[in-house]
Amino acid sequence: MKNTIKALSKQFFGAKYESARKSLLAAIILFIALYAAEFQVEIAPFILYLTSTFFTAGIMWQLLTGRRHMETMLGMFMLPFDNRSFVFSYVLVLGANTLITKTLLIWALFFAVASWSIWEISVAIICGCMACVVTAAGYRMCRKGHIALTILWAVGILAVILLVRQWAAVLAVSTASLAIAAVYLTFADAYDFYSPVVAKKSVRHTGYAGSVFVYLTRYLMANKNYLVNTVGLCAIACFLPLLFGEFQGLNMFPIGLAILCLNTPICTLLSGDPDLEQATRMLPGQAGRFCRKYCLFIFTINSIVASIYLCSWQIVNGGLNFVHVGTLLIFALQSAILSVILEWKHPIRDWKTESDLWHHPRKYLVPLIMLLVAAFVGTWTLALWICAAVLLMECCVLFFVTRRG
Repeated sequence: MKNTIKALSKQFFGAKYESARKSLLAAIILFIALYAAEFQVEIAPFILYLTSTFFTAGIMWQLLTGRRHMETMLGMFMLPFDNRSFVFSYVLVLGANTLITKTLLIWALFFAVASWSIWEISVAIICGCMACVVTAAGYRMCRKGHIALTILWAVGILAVILLVRQWAAVLAVSTASLAIAAVYLTFADAYDFYSPVVAKKSVRHTGYAGSVFVYLTRYLMANKNYLVNTVGLCAIACFLPLLFGEFQGLNMFPIGLAILCLNTPICTLLSGDPDLEQATRMLPGQAGRFCRKYCLFIFTINSIVASIYLCSWQIVNGGLNFVHVGTLLIFALQSAILSVILEWKHPIRDWKTESDLWHHPRKYLVPLIMLLVAAFVGTWTLALWICAAVLLMECCVLFFVTRRG
């Protein structure tokens, strides 16, 4: 078991565990900076429990469904191994990677800006650990066809956190779920967590020219994780108007459009598929053609999500007109162009898991730019003029970048 943990740890944390050291250093710096700034807010404990549980579960699910480390697992399967030890080693390393590299930053943020008791901190940590183990058990259940049971389990935990809101009840449910998941995993097989990359049957096209837009759409449908992230953004778009209703005196509509630009998997297709990037860069004339269609593809996805946000805003707050529709289209196109320029000129390299790719700091650049545009522009007329001018400059930059390849 020790050798298995060591081999998997080097795969996820690096040969010298550099990812863990960087994450610990970043969490310490973040905590000290916020704590020294004396920025304090009131946060309900159930928000801490909810974030610790479901944010961690989402990251853990991304690791479990990743394909980057499957070759390493296959190589380890060729050697003699104890089935139960391998399963628990695998879940332990993935859980440690999730908690140290991702959840720890969230905890540092929460612990620095609010006051918590030792019991609340302990429950939050237990919730994070429980989320890792339960997600691994739920992943095996889904692969066995018991999807409804997994959903009921998640809904039960969510109901206790949202409805009861007592640390004792959350602690009891988390401990019980952790124990049940651990017992369930004792009967798991190591191959339950192995997902081989299946070679798909080639499709013969009879047309004279292929469609990059159709290819990207098929690519999205073939990678379910990308599609799930987009569906999640659609759900967020439905609830943002309810959240923004608490802010008085601020124009929150463009803020929501900027937040909904955070569709990381869609904006990192080249970074996530080096073969696609190499083929795109090598073929003559592909730079301009691919980037233009890729921009249209991201613009279409952004427009769909933003349209759901627009409809939800009209239902909740009302008062929308053609200016709001124009702002939606401009924001969607601006974020698409900026994302394509970043992905073409500065693709993300040297990532170990899909979770590292999707949570790279570069993902926040485009939403941050859009948030600055939304926050510092006061009137709708001025906003549209500035956005139109920026959009024109972005189109020129995109044309220049694709012309140079």
